[in-house]
Formats: sequence, structure tokens, C-alpha cells
Amino acid sequence: MILNAQAIGADAFEFLKQTTELTVHSIFKKGFNLVDANEELIFVGTTENGMFPFGIILDDMTKNKIISQIEVGQSIKVTPMTLQFTQNLQLNWKEDVYNLISKSEGIDIAQLRENVESYAFDEYQKGDFKSDTMQKLIASLKDTDADVEQQLRYLIGRGQGLTPSGDDMLVGMLFIHSIHPYIAKIHLEKIKQLINEPLTTLVSQTFLKYAVNDQFSSKLLDLKDNPSKERIAELLKVGSSSGKDTLYGIYTALRRSGTNE
Repeated sequence: MILNAQAIGADAFEFLKQTTELTVHSIFKKGFNLVDANEELIFVGTTENGMFPFGIILDDMTKNKIISQIEVGQSIKVTPMTLQFTQNLQLNWKEDVYNLISKSEGIDIAQLRENVESYAFDEYQKGDFKSDTMQKLIASLKDTDADVEQQLRYLIGRGQGLTPSGDDMLVGMLFIHSIHPYIAKIHLEKIKQLINEPLTTLVSQTFLKYAVNDQFSSKLLDLKDNPSKERIAELLKVGSSSGKDTLYGIYTALRRSGTNE
């Protein structure tokens, strides 16, 4: 059986052109992740959590058919046209290529701040991500002379799941930096260094590597194009807590990054 993808991210397209074998890394409700020998990752699944530069988009029925016949650790053969999951199951990946680019030149920071601040973040005040802790990190990231390594090591990888909460928060902070730069260059380089260390999950490393280079999911780019409560509500649907964690990172950065100056 040959199934068809709906579309493929530009980075995933280039990646598949240069590899011959992948391994199933993880499987979940909305899709699955594949990795190569160098631990480069692509996501294959639906758009419920957004679209990604490293993603292959499937409809729900196609996703379910594939998930029912694969398991973690399984080897997948890559050909110039297909992913071969079994002798009888292939996915045609050479479909329409998409690039994730913001449609707007800028963003209404005031509207974004107002809408983000309308949400409560009380649940973070009794755990590892208290407001004081997060605000100290933002202040340090702005200060060229500050030593941020221990603070970043505290944040990266902290939490549970494929994308720990601390990583999602850092993505939110980097999203604001991409709009209104506030992180000192030396600290941005430190973030790049740390996310290449084995401090967190491979999935989180992938998202952070893109975020530190100003590349984000369609959910965040949609928010940049239109920072409305409706777009925020869509972000909050991502994962069990990933959307809210990302929004908390955005909230934290908006409060102290200088966007109100």
C-alpha cells in the first residue's frame, strides 16, 4: 500500500534527499518522530500542534494507518520518493514543499502583551518556574556581563515529557527575542552551545535549535501575524501543557525584555 503525505517542510525535504535510513524515535497520538544516525529528527503527523520546518503532514486516516504498523526502534528505508515502513506500507513524501515564513513585517507588541497578560499563570508560582526565578533569567540574558550558564542549565530539560516545560518556556522567550531582540549576543551563543549538550530530549533539542535561529512553528508565526486571543487559544491547545508553557515564556519575556520601553 502506498499512502501520500499532504505536504512536507522545506528542511524535512532536503533532509530526506540526503538519507537512506531512519529509525522510529517516538510515537504519540498526533504523529511520530523519525531520526537518522546523527540524531537529526523529523516529525510525521497531523497539524493539530502546528506545522514545522522539519515536518511531514499527514491526514488523520493516513497517520492512523502508519502508526498501527510501526513501533519504536523500527528501521525505515528512505528512497528518493517514499518512506518504506514495511514490505506492504510506503509513504510518498515527495509532495508540496512549504516554507514557514511570517506574513507580517512586524507585530503589535502592545496588543500581544495585553492579550497574554489576560491569562493567569498562578500554577507556575509554586514550582520550579516561579516568577522571581524567571525574571532573574531574563535580566541576566539582557546583561552582557552576567553569567547565565547555571540559570540556563537549570531551565533546559527541566520538566517531563518529550518537550519538558523549561524548554517550551525558552522557546517562548526566544520567540520574543526574534521580534524584539533583547538577549545579549554572548548569551545567545551560550544557548546554542548548551542545546547541543545532552541536557534534554532530542525532540526539545530540535525545537530549540530552530528557535535560536528564529524559526518557529506555524502556531507561533500565526500569533506574530495576528496577536489575538483567538490565536493564543490555538497555541494553548498544543500538547498537554506545551502551549501554556510556551505562553508563560512569552509572558516572562514581555514583562522584562524591554518591549514596553
